[in-house]
This record gives sequence, structure tokens and C-alpha cells, in this order.
Amino acid sequence: MSKTVRVRNVEIGQGRPKICAMIIGDTREEILELAKISNSADCDLVEFRADYYQDILDPDKAESLLDELRSTVKKPIIFTFRRSEEGGRVAVPLSYYKKLLRMVAEKAYAEILDVEMSVATDDGSLVPDLKSMGSVIILSLHNFNSTPTQSEIIKIFRNMEMMGADIIKAAFMPGSKKDVLTLVNAAEEISGSYTGCPVVAISMGYLGMITRILGEFIDSAISFASITRASVPGQVNVDSLRMILDVIHDNFKRVFLVGFMGTGKTAVANQLAYKYGLSRIDLDAYIEQKEHSIITEIYNSSGPEVFRSKETKYLRKLINQDYRVITLGSGALMQNENVELVKDKGIIVLLTARPESIIERIKNDRTRPLVGENMDLDYISGLIREREEKYRACADVIISTDDKTIDEICKEIVESLGFTL
Repeated sequence: MSKTVRVRNVEIGQGRPKICAMIIGDTREEILELAKISNSADCDLVEFRADYYQDILDPDKAESLLDELRSTVKKPIIFTFRRSEEGGRVAVPLSYYKKLLRMVAEKAYAEILDVEMSVATDDGSLVPDLKSMGSVIILSLHNFNSTPTQSEIIKIFRNMEMMGADIIKAAFMPGSKKDVLTLVNAAEEISGSYTGCPVVAISMGYLGMITRILGEFIDSAISFASITRASVPGQVNVDSLRMILDVIHDNFKRVFLVGFMGTGKTAVANQLAYKYGLSRIDLDAYIEQKEHSIITEIYNSSGPEVFRSKETKYLRKLINQDYRVITLGSGALMQNENVELVKDKGIIVLLTARPESIIERIKNDRTRPLVGENMDLDYISGLIREREEKYRACADVIISTDDKTIDEICKEIVESLGFTL
């Protein structure tokens, strides 16, 4: 999973795509009116497209507007000046473009600056300078003629990250539906395997409109929407986009099976995979595969703190992969960081069982690091009490597995979640 970027209270790169509303206007009055509307709009960020402003080439008027815009808008601002070479409204000397970016960064008129990759490539000092002033940097590239191959797109994104981008963004013009799928595949691969920063992948025009709503599926971190006026064909209105993203988010969530050892997590996950065709994975098994050792040995040799750190690291890697049912170890959700990760990506199903049932189920298993030889009712009951409050506080669904078959438990899970399979 790519690392996230936090701007004020907005975490970019985690959960559903963040909606960025476009502030686009020719006049000061129009821009400031949209700025006021953006405060009540159902969006997470706003982007000010400065190249649309008719007086943007007047430094004094530009700075005056930016100052008032900053005091008006209550959400994080992305400042974007798109040069004519990248599809912008006005041609400007390169020196003025860079001067404008540095002024916005120095005066903190926006938290995030969109910097064209071509300019950052020619001036290697630009991105470090802007970041040193506290700005979050989106490196962006726009190709209005074609969509490159998947490998070429991945190379572009990786180069952006190496140039110091906090967020990487590229938009390509599709000539066919196949081009749209090329971008979707590249975005999914780059987010899952290569980058350490959030990705924004856009296929342009009406053909590429689908990429504006697929963000959670392909891990594209921001989707741009219009308040009243779209900046490009295929851009969706803020309210419509929120509704669509909510529907996708509510139906795309993964199921995380949690609970104390011996509550039946592994057996239930296997049956869900077999009976309902849901892909599944076990976090402990994934850790063992990556560490080339069994959980007991990892835990005993590294100690609880190091093991929990490894657990979080591998959960981050696993959480965006295409698994519908993920089984977590009994201690995974004792850490708040893990709870936040899981809550954001899925539905937590807590499986419970009486201490007597648990002892009966694990009495011949000596691979449990917390139990070992302690197959004692009081000891097991104490461990359950230590974790029960935390489990129940984060669970969306709680299901007792006592005196039930695996099929009965699976049916109860499916019915509780309202699955249609």
C-alpha cells in the first residue's frame, strides 16, 4: 500500500478517493463566489485553476485574489496553473510560471501545488524549493494525443516519485476503450507494487469517464469534479460523484474476520471462499510466507513489539490486494493503527466463542504463541477478557460460533452483511 499524505484533516491515498471540487472562473467575483459554495459542497479538497483567471498575468491582482481565496476557502487548496503546453488557457513565460508557484508556496496560499513534470524535469531545484517552504507537491503530466503502453505509464509514475513528488498524477487521452483499460491496469499495478506515494490516474474525455469513479478499485487517490462548470469533458458534478463513490465504497468493502484464537476464523474464511466464490487470505500465513518462518518463531525471536510492527507493515501491503475475505491474527486489532486501516477498507466481523469451546478446539495445537502449554480455563478466560472490549468496540458484526456448523456461521455472516452472491 502506498503511504498516505495528510493535508489538514484529509488523508489522501487511503479509503475512497478524495473528491476535489474545481474552482474555475474568469473574474474575481466568479471565483470567490465558487469559493464560498465550495465550503458547503460535499468535497474534501478544492483546486483553483489559476490559468482561467483573466488577470492572472498581473502579479498584484493575482496575489490579491489568492490571499482572499485562502481566507474564504475552509478546505485544503490545490493550486494549479496549467500552461498552454499542458492544455491550459494561457501561454506564459516559464519564469513567470515558476515565480507564481514559489509565491504561492512562500505565502502558503495553498497546501498543495500542482507542478508540471516537464518543468520539474528541466529545473531540478523547483520541487525541493517548494517542498522546503512546506508545500505538498503533485507532479502532473497530461498527454492530449494518446495513451502510452502500460509499461511506459508505470515508468512515468516511477520517475515522478523519484523526482520528489508527494502525489503523482497523469492524464492520457484514450483512442479506444482498450486505452482506458491500459491506464486502469497500469494504475492498479503501480499502486500495488511500485510507488510509495498516492497515485492519481485519469483517462480523459467521455471514454475515460469511468476512471473518475473507479478510484477505490484501482487505488487512484483523488477524483476531480465540477461545482457548476466542468473544466474538461467527462468531469462529473460533485454531488453526483459523491453518490457514485459512496455506492461503490459501500459495496466494495472487504470482510475482515477477527476474534480470539479458536473462534473458527480460518475454517469460516475457507468455507466463504469455497461456497460463495470469495477470494481469501490469512494475514498470519502471508507474514510467514514473506518472513520464511512460522508465526511462533517470528513472535518468540523478535518479541511482541517487533512482531506487531511487522504485522502492521504486512497488513498495509495486503490490504489493497484483491482479496474479499481477510483473516487477522487474534492480536492484530489491539493496535489502533491497524483498526483504522481495516475500518477504512472493510467490514469487521468478530467471531466469538466460550472459553470452554476454545480450549476444546485448540487443545492439541501447540503453535499458538500466547498459549503454548497453558490450556487452562482461567488463563484462556483472562486472555479473552483482556481483548474483548477492544474487539467489540471495533466490530461491525458480532457472531457467536458456539454450537454452530461452519455453514451456519457463513450463512449468518452473509445475511448480516446483506450480500447478494
